[in-house]
Amino acid sequence: MTWMKMRRHRVFLLCTVGLCVISFLHYYKALHYVSLLRELSAPYPNIKSFIMVTGFFWKERATPLASAVPEEGPPPALRPSDTKPRAAEDVGGVKGAGELGDAEGLAMEAGEDPGMPRPWVRPEEPPHRDPEATQEQNERQKVTPWHPNQPAAHLRQEVPQVVVVVEELDPTTAPTADPLETMGDLHRRTYQLQNDRTPYFVRTKAGALCFRQGTEVAPPSGQAKVPSPTAAANHGQRQLLQQPMQSQQQAPQHTEEQASTLHGKPRRGKRLVKCVCRPGWHGPYCGVPTMVYHSNLPTKERLTPRETPRRVINAINVNHEFDLLHVRFHELADAVDLFLVCESNFTAYGDRRSMRFLRLLLNGTYDYIRHKILYVFLNHFPDGGRQDGWIADDYLRTFLSRNGMSRVMGLRPDDVFIINDADEIPAREGVLFLKLFDGWTEPFAIHMRKSLYGFFWKQLGSLEVVSGCTVGMLREVYDNDGIRLRRREYYTMPGFRKYENDTGHILVQWSLGSPFHFAGWHCSWCFTPEGIHLKLISAQNGDFPRWGDYEDKRDLKYIRELIRTGGWFDGSMQEYPPSDPKEHMYAPKYMLDNYERYRYLLENPYATSTKLNGG
Repeated sequence: MTWMKMRRHRVFLLCTVGLCVISFLHYYKALHYVSLLRELSAPYPNIKSFIMVTGFFWKERATPLASAVPEEGPPPALRPSDTKPRAAEDVGGVKGAGELGDAEGLAMEAGEDPGMPRPWVRPEEPPHRDPEATQEQNERQKVTPWHPNQPAAHLRQEVPQVVVVVEELDPTTAPTADPLETMGDLHRRTYQLQNDRTPYFVRTKAGALCFRQGTEVAPPSGQAKVPSPTAAANHGQRQLLQQPMQSQQQAPQHTEEQASTLHGKPRRGKRLVKCVCRPGWHGPYCGVPTMVYHSNLPTKERLTPRETPRRVINAINVNHEFDLLHVRFHELADAVDLFLVCESNFTAYGDRRSMRFLRLLLNGTYDYIRHKILYVFLNHFPDGGRQDGWIADDYLRTFLSRNGMSRVMGLRPDDVFIINDADEIPAREGVLFLKLFDGWTEPFAIHMRKSLYGFFWKQLGSLEVVSGCTVGMLREVYDNDGIRLRRREYYTMPGFRKYENDTGHILVQWSLGSPFHFAGWHCSWCFTPEGIHLKLISAQNGDFPRWGDYEDKRDLKYIRELIRTGGWFDGSMQEYPPSDPKEHMYAPKYMLDNYERYRYLLENPYATSTKLNGG
């Protein structure tokens, strides 16, 4: 009798185990695509994950989180060679980067040209819909599909079977065609780097080699010396101390002798061969800015000027950060030799979007810097990016660096590569130092002043982001992958030791600036309320909670209140140290010089409002 009971229990146990195995296999696909632990640990779990899992019971059609091909999972690594052949061709070479014959990559909706900085029209806030069901319904009703990333004011409802062509005007009111149709081979062109022949250094009569911008220059004979600006005179604002426009032959003859006299040093005895530095510059050549002087660079005593300046390549991805893009170009115009600017016709969430930067590039908005821009076009969305937003976020940087750098001709291993987000702006002085001096190590990070919604909400500390290295290290250690550079894991890369042995350099990461001496600016969510709304609904599907999924968080009145108070979307309030537009490194110089144009980022536009306007 006891043996029969044991047998029944054994059969029941085996059946239970079998049911568990079947259940696990049944839900394997869902577990493969979504990290349930991450979803459940978030303060506000994404309801779409629950819909996707429960959909297996009732066999409903795919949700926005479901993959179009469930059998295909996200790639195991971010290297394009591990993904589909099309992605590999697009990243590894130039041919696949958005050919005009690719109908899928070129499909886009008509959007309003944002032109120069101005507010957007307030978008409507419809709930998220099933994209496949919406497409089927639209095909039956013959209407134009609408995606969340397109403002409602841009829509044009079409009469059935009638094609409506929307013509857009540039700032000169001349009609412009679809930018993708007029782009030609812009996204496949190569760029030939040239040597920078700017005379950054001067040699004094006594033989000292001095950095022009950082050295006190005596006036010509018979003229009184103009006092250098002081902290009281400039009210703490950052000063770009430029040498007066004099003849390059006259300045070196008077620099050393008269500079010594101006500082009260007698001429008798042995004459010291050195440069007299202006405020904010240090070192024997007066070429080390304060942000480097107070950094953790371990080789400061071995810094020497270069005979030939390095070329600097700055790579960025752009969405709708056009105000900050103008600021970046003006801040770094004479320090950066080439800007790699990547734009996609997909948002980070995977929706179609208009090619706004391309339109501005073609209509002349960036003509003042266009000779230094190499346009990179990402015409597809990575596999698995809709299910895991970090795949899409990382792939943007991978494509930018690999496609962009493959089209740059004449590179030298010691040239500098810097990759930033669009809201990260390095200071000009730090980039010039990297360009002009030998002796610093790599990779390097940048300490940036942190601010939220505008430069008026200054956050404590600094944001330290690994941002750059030499082109040689990018190739040999990081495999030309920008996201690997940002991850601080160079010592685990296969080519790390080989590169270190080949160059003879000990690779030690360091940072420009410090938490108290900023080397750039990071302005997070620095848009108008309409721009913040657009960022919310375009955000990638991985940084949970995804605030764009909540209707109340997308309300413009709510967003204005966040800007006014400095609060966050979860209802928390931060502590902000006092800040003033006159303080050192408050904002980039171009913004301060164009204060009225950027007032909404330099001063809280709702600080004195007693009543917020609805809208």
